[in-house]
Amino acid sequence: MPSQILTDAFVRAISPGDKLTEYWDTKISGLCLRVMPSGARTWNFRYRPKGSVSFKRTGGGRYPEVGLSAARAWAEALRVAVAGGGDPQGERRLKREAEARDLSFDALAGAYIERYAKPNKSSWEQDDLFLRVHVQPSWGARKAGKLTRGDAAALLDHIATKSPVSANRVQTILSKLFNWAIESGLLEMSPVARMKKRTREAPKDRTLSPDEIRVLCGAIGEGSVAEALRFILLTGLRPGEAAGLEIAEVKDADNGARARLEIRASRMKAGRPHVMPLAPMALGIVRRQLANRFEGQAHVFPSHFVERGGPVARHSMSQALKKIIGGLAAKEPGDEEAVASLKANQPTPHDFRRTVATGLAALGVLREDRLAVLAHAQSDVHGVHYDKYERLKEKRRALELWEQHVAEIIAPASPSENVVSIGGRR
Repeated sequence: MPSQILTDAFVRAISPGDKLTEYWDTKISGLCLRVMPSGARTWNFRYRPKGSVSFKRTGGGRYPEVGLSAARAWAEALRVAVAGGGDPQGERRLKREAEARDLSFDALAGAYIERYAKPNKSSWEQDDLFLRVHVQPSWGARKAGKLTRGDAAALLDHIATKSPVSANRVQTILSKLFNWAIESGLLEMSPVARMKKRTREAPKDRTLSPDEIRVLCGAIGEGSVAEALRFILLTGLRPGEAAGLEIAEVKDADNGARARLEIRASRMKAGRPHVMPLAPMALGIVRRQLANRFEGQAHVFPSHFVERGGPVARHSMSQALKKIIGGLAAKEPGDEEAVASLKANQPTPHDFRRTVATGLAALGVLREDRLAVLAHAQSDVHGVHYDKYERLKEKRRALELWEQHVAEIIAPASPSENVVSIGGRR
């Protein structure tokens, strides 16, 4: 713990080390500057309340936002308060507890979405939807700090009576929300901490057979939601990534050999930018959508229910797919089995992505190229730190091969005998 009279020049010149280092100011007893390995610098004041045998700490802001002279003035005021019997840390805790008692769950949920979910989660809209549909109708006006474990169990049990999987999703979101609130100093405890999930979920393995692909493609229809569903089936993008596709992320749409998407990192699950070549059928969808764009439109698949052309919602695709499957009827000889299978085991938009992954494997596409198409992050040291090759040519070949396969399946003429079976019969 280096100790010296701190100066502005000394504080500015401090270089971060490989571990946290504290620099104590000998001019104001108890004041220290904490320097993190990341370079972040924060002021702390350490003190011992009257009648206590242990020290406490309280934070005083970040440097350089709070300069040395301001930090000294702050620490001196606290030192005088402690000498008079004050306990700054305890008083802050009591203040947080009082604020938590007055903080409604609606206000907490809104803060979580704006301050954490939107900046950090590409699936923030799903969090917002689950909270609005399943939690806020019951908890919205209640004080967040007074919600108990019994309240959480009752809520999750009620959701599970209709949809056990939704109960699991809500619990995951609530766990993240309350943990964020604790880390942000808004709450002291989480009512869902260490709570078991309501149901054990089997690993998902649903893929579409060629016949199911043919029947669905003939029934999907027109409009932004329909085109977004087709787009997922052709590209393997995650539903949320496809639904939120921005026009600014489309590059060289007028050049079939170079057309691609450049999806920014903040919209990708792995937090890394993703370059996706546009094969002919997927490019045709994008071109059709752009040809009908309106003034102010920012997304390739705009919603008709969102002001200023916001993107279609992920759940809108799920609902549309359920409606399409619910209205299916066999139109051609041989459709009966595929229609019955789709109705009995309804796929989701994410199952389209799994179908692409499985189909690429069945078509002989190398695993490395499949991972690149799907934007699956490689967790080994080489993949994380050294391999920055985009595999653009390999991804384009893989997606063109997949589109050729889909075109064979949905062709009006009798399907080719060489169509590869993917997760089902042909």
